[in-house]
Amino acid sequence: MTKRIRCAAIVLLAGALGVLTAAPAQAAVVTETVQGRYVQIVSSADWSDAAAMSDGRSVRWDLTVSAHAPDPGSVRVSVSASGAAPLSVDVRTCAESWQDSGCPSGERTLRAGWVVPRGGQPVEVEAISADDVAHLRLDVRVGDDARQGSSTQIRVHADGFGDAVQIGPGAEHALPATGGAVPVLVIVVGGVLVLAAAVILVVGARRRRGGDER
Repeated sequence: MTKRIRCAAIVLLAGALGVLTAAPAQAAVVTETVQGRYVQIVSSADWSDAAAMSDGRSVRWDLTVSAHAPDPGSVRVSVSASGAAPLSVDVRTCAESWQDSGCPSGERTLRAGWVVPRGGQPVEVEAISADDVAHLRLDVRVGDDARQGSSTQIRVHADGFGDAVQIGPGAEHALPATGGAVPVLVIVVGGVLVLAAAVILVVGARRRRGGDER
């Protein structure tokens, strides 16, 4: 019986560890579209992965900017940031849609290691004609000198033909200076499994003491 109790405790502890370490796998890329009268931005990023950025990792943000305007003209693409955590951004563009492996036709770097000003003012990074499409890829990292617990909002803007549209991760996904966050549900489930394992071990110990006394 004692051996079976130990085995059950080991299984529960292994399950708790598995639940906690599996948390990052829940991440998923979210695609959103903002549409003005003429200008459109399509955004794709895994913002839930931003919680793990403190270890030097970056968040990949793909954007497609296009316009359907009645007259010739241009669309300005800008980036803004607001918050306490410094952000370093690589901005690249591709003549076609980005693939997981990169740009099939060869990328062009617009900004490398760019520390985005955090005053909230948009800074232009690209301009396209009305009949063109911008395929941008931003690799966003939190700076090494960020204060623990600080965060920053980043947004991409597209302006042209009287339109001014913008998109960002939303307040719930502000880029943090500390990472490794584990969802509350995962913590609760893992805690329950650890508690159950502890109870089993205590019961086993009491049974062993009872047997010794007899």
